[in-house]
Amino acid sequence: MNKFFYGKLAFGNLRKNGRLYLPYILAAVGIGAMYYIMVALTGDKGIEKMPGGGDLKMIMGLGCVVIMIFAVIFLFYTNSFLMKRRKKEFGLFHILGMEKKHIGKMMFWETCMVGSLSIAGGLAGGILLYKLVVLALLRITGLDVPFGFTVSGAGIANVAVCFAIVFAMTLVYNLFQVRKANAIELLHSANHGEKEPRTRWILALLGVAALGIGYWIAIVTEDPVSTLLLFFVAVLLVVFGTYFLFTAGSIAVLKIMRKNTKYFYRTKHFISVSGMIYRMKQNAVGLANICILSTMVLVMVSGTVALYAGVEDIINNRYPKDFALTEYGVRSEEEKEALKGMFLQSLEENGLAVEDSVEYTSLAVTVWKSKEVLRIEKPGAMATPEGEISILEMITLDEYNRQENQQKELAEDEIFVSVRQGDENEQAYSINGRNFRIKEYLKDFDMEGLDGNVIYDGYFVVVKDIQVLEELNEMQREIYGSSASSRDYHMYADVSGTDEQLKNCAVRLEELVDGYNQGRAEEEHLAVRFAVKEEQREGFMIFCGGFLFLGIFLGFVFLMATVLIIYYKQISEGYEDKERFEIMQKVGMSPREVKAAIHSQILKVFFLPLVMACVHLTMAFPMMNRLLLLFNMKNPGLFAACTVSVVGIFAVIYGIVFGITARAYYRIVGEKSRG
Repeated sequence: MNKFFYGKLAFGNLRKNGRLYLPYILAAVGIGAMYYIMVALTGDKGIEKMPGGGDLKMIMGLGCVVIMIFAVIFLFYTNSFLMKRRKKEFGLFHILGMEKKHIGKMMFWETCMVGSLSIAGGLAGGILLYKLVVLALLRITGLDVPFGFTVSGAGIANVAVCFAIVFAMTLVYNLFQVRKANAIELLHSANHGEKEPRTRWILALLGVAALGIGYWIAIVTEDPVSTLLLFFVAVLLVVFGTYFLFTAGSIAVLKIMRKNTKYFYRTKHFISVSGMIYRMKQNAVGLANICILSTMVLVMVSGTVALYAGVEDIINNRYPKDFALTEYGVRSEEEKEALKGMFLQSLEENGLAVEDSVEYTSLAVTVWKSKEVLRIEKPGAMATPEGEISILEMITLDEYNRQENQQKELAEDEIFVSVRQGDENEQAYSINGRNFRIKEYLKDFDMEGLDGNVIYDGYFVVVKDIQVLEELNEMQREIYGSSASSRDYHMYADVSGTDEQLKNCAVRLEELVDGYNQGRAEEEHLAVRFAVKEEQREGFMIFCGGFLFLGIFLGFVFLMATVLIIYYKQISEGYEDKERFEIMQKVGMSPREVKAAIHSQILKVFFLPLVMACVHLTMAFPMMNRLLLLFNMKNPGLFAACTVSVVGIFAVIYGIVFGITARAYYRIVGEKSRG
């Protein structure tokens, strides 16, 4: 036998099955190109040296891991579609006299050709597109674009090795599938799964329960940090619930539809419902995959778009003033005044004029709040105190009157409260048994909201004098020990000047603060920190822009996977339905009735995952909104607008894919059956 026989045979098989293999190869090329780009970005020395380059490298490294894991799962999943269509062909080869080892050699050559094309195409696409992607990334993050063109050796090696391993794994899997089946099983493998599935009510109820619990967690969880921990629990519950509902719940619904005689005994409904019932076991997994992938695209892209669109809100929430200076652990009034003088002198030396400033000394304490009862308490190893975590930031009445230019008075057991984030329903607070009556809820409080990093409920509390403040300070120090808070001095200022003056002042302040801290480095809780809003803006643009880039990048990967799964599903359905529709036409169905039946079936199957994905997204919205609070994104209206826009764009793309796959399905089932 000619040594090139198997290679020629493999090439001929790939050409003959081009409709199946071309999308598979294109998808592998696309994923390979994206993986190369991610690896190259992670190792790009030019990006690493830029401001915020470390954050970008971390974000891109996360993208590499996600894409590689996804590539393994996705290529194996799509390979199963190919094998299902090819098994009959392999069975025919076997009956005609080709041994399984010869079929294995042919499959080896096919895998080598597909793998080589995919790897070479992926590398070529990745190298050619890399500069364009870098330009897009730097444009999004607001960084300067470097000159030059580089090729990543690490990217080439990673793509070649990783994808070669993946294709080798698919070959081993395919050989095992052929080896364990006999010729008859191979010939009739396409008809497996035709037995009507039973209605599995337990799985259907488990699916409803899993979805219900996942939705409940997403809706009722209030604490942003708890939301982060419970998010993955909710995601797993929704994923399992989706698979259970599609595999068991969908069959139950279809059988209920079949019992509705007025609906069922119409030509287009009779054919579509009957066909879907008999193959729902294998269809359901594909539909669930489409639903999960669609949800991932919607969640990821809408979240990152909202984060990037709200970057100015985030910066303004975190840094309401141009400059922020904090001394942790105030030692004396003299030192505080010296620090303030150093700060103001630095502004003056750099030509900056103070337009507005706020300064105060406060004690911020973490408490567990349950209505009027506030407890300063350490959480135990096995249990946490009752109530929600809240932050009390306390100042004396003298500080308040001086800053607000007021002459208000308080008794020893009275307090003023300004709610930064929380409830205004209580008439009194009891802090570890120390009772205070809320004399007034303050409005238009200058100091309220200056520390934008607070993500828990926050309350600004004014107490009578330093004695009351020290009493509470001693209480929390005794309980929290080395973790206790200190009395801190804060100064916030808006200034007038140019961006260049602001940057020069920031450099000078950094030098002064470093020198100031050197003499305090050994003392616990004692340090000075400062932040310049303009400098932080650049860092946040890079951080949020990097996440937007990753969200769009991975969203495109998942969208591509969704489209390919839909395509293979419809092509596979078309081949399986072709014989049935030929029989239907022979017994009197017109081509128009065939098309109507096809349209009815595809419409039901195709848009169910999209509808379910939108339901998932709607239920996830409250939890996603609270997750964005961790980034100080406090604009649910903007997030809602971004989400609706992303859903609209995705639905349009989904509809276009529907039109293309519906035509492909009808071309297989309708046109060929008439020929």
